[in-house]
Amino acid sequence: MAMGEDGGKSRPNGVVPAPSPPPFQPPATVQELLERCAGRWLSLRTLVTVSREEEGWDQSESAQLEFSWQPTEPGPELGVLRLHGTRQPDFQLHMVGAAGDREGRFAGSDGRRGHWRFDSDHVLQLTWCSGDQQFAERIWFSKANLRLRSRTVSCRNNPSAVQACAFYSEIRRLQR
Repeated sequence: MAMGEDGGKSRPNGVVPAPSPPPFQPPATVQELLERCAGRWLSLRTLVTVSREEEGWDQSESAQLEFSWQPTEPGPELGVLRLHGTRQPDFQLHMVGAAGDREGRFAGSDGRRGHWRFDSDHVLQLTWCSGDQQFAERIWFSKANLRLRSRTVSCRNNPSAVQACAFYSEIRRLQR
């Protein structure tokens, strides 16, 4: 057989390339998004604060994070997302809402209470208040092993008055 007669399917020495992985599909439900959060992650954060100062208004840092997701039996609570601390104490986020819901409530082990919403663009939005500040965090996946987050901190009485914002890019640490 002359080179190229097989349509390019065979390779020298009879090696056939491995099939390519299926294309990335974003999570379809909040439960699926929370399940995908489980694992070890390298997190890179950039924080920007609104300041009149020329220096010190931005900072970047990295951290190793480990999450686990524990779904509950069908009922009012979806489950618990746990952040296992390396530099800080463990944190738990209890997600409340029915399985098919697109919104519900959450409670954190640090006392924060708020609302969540899973939007049609496959983004989980968390909102909560603490003192005179309002927090809004968005979590989404752009690839199976790339999670992105953004957080804004604004004045509770004037949400358009942003005080700080952070962007996180988190890469899943794969086992070898």
